[in-house]
Formats: sequence, structure tokens, C-alpha cells
Amino acid sequence: MKKIFLLISIILIYNCGYSPLYTSSKSNLLLNLKEIEGDFELNNYIKNDLKISSDVNSPNVFDINAVTKIDKVILTKDATGDATDYRLDFSVKFIIASKNSENKEISYNESFKIKKNNQKFEQSNYEREIKRNFSEIVKDKLVLYLLNFNDN
Repeated sequence: MKKIFLLISIILIYNCGYSPLYTSSKSNLLLNLKEIEGDFELNNYIKNDLKISSDVNSPNVFDINAVTKIDKVILTKDATGDATDYRLDFSVKFIIASKNSENKEISYNESFKIKKNNQKFEQSNYEREIKRNFSEIVKDKLVLYLLNFNDN
């Protein structure tokens, strides 16, 4: 009975169009991140995301310079003067060079409102997760822009 169930499940998985998540995330672009300045942690996330989505064998080569900036703004304070709500402002500016055209400059900005957590470890983990999510958003927007730019 187990062998029949295993055989049926294998047949269904191969016939339903299943493909692993990271094999389809490659784009037809080679993204060379030449220089990056700003927040060290955010820069590492962006660098890794761009490396994962690059295709080494692609003829579409883009050289990218980036500048990142993060601001932590206090929105509200309690009666003792301690901050209770923050806003994290993220900005990334990309300068993109390719063989076929002049340099392009694009910027992405996002803001996230967060409440202060009394436990510093949890607070730093949450902020790290927000940085990670922002880097994925920026990578997706950049790749989409370059794919559209490449089609024109």
C-alpha cells in the first residue's frame, strides 16, 4: 500500500508543474555589484540577493553601484521620555551602467512603523528581519526594472 501511495504521489508531483523555488528565481541578467556604501547589514543582504538572482551565463551585463541609508525616527514618547514608536526609513540609490546605454540612476524608498519592544534582543531581531524584507523588495524591483529596460 505504501509503495502504491509513493508511486502515485511521485507521478502527481512531476505532472503538476512543480518546480523548486530557487531554480526559477534566476533572471536573464548578470548583475555585477561594483561598489556599495551605507548600512553594512543591509548592504550584505542586497549583495547576496543580487548574487542569487544573477545568471553568470547571461549576455545582459549590468554594473551596479549602490548607496543605502537607514534612518530611525522617533514618532512618539511615553511620559518618562522613552520612545515607544519608531519609523525606519530606508533608501537605496542604484547607479546602473551597461554596455548599450548611458548610466541610469534609480532610487527606492520605504518606511516601516514599529513599536518598541522592551526586550532589546527581540527588537534587534525584528529590525534585522525588516532589513531583510526590504532588501528582497528592492532586489525584486531592480530586477523587474532591468528586465523591462533590457526589453526596450
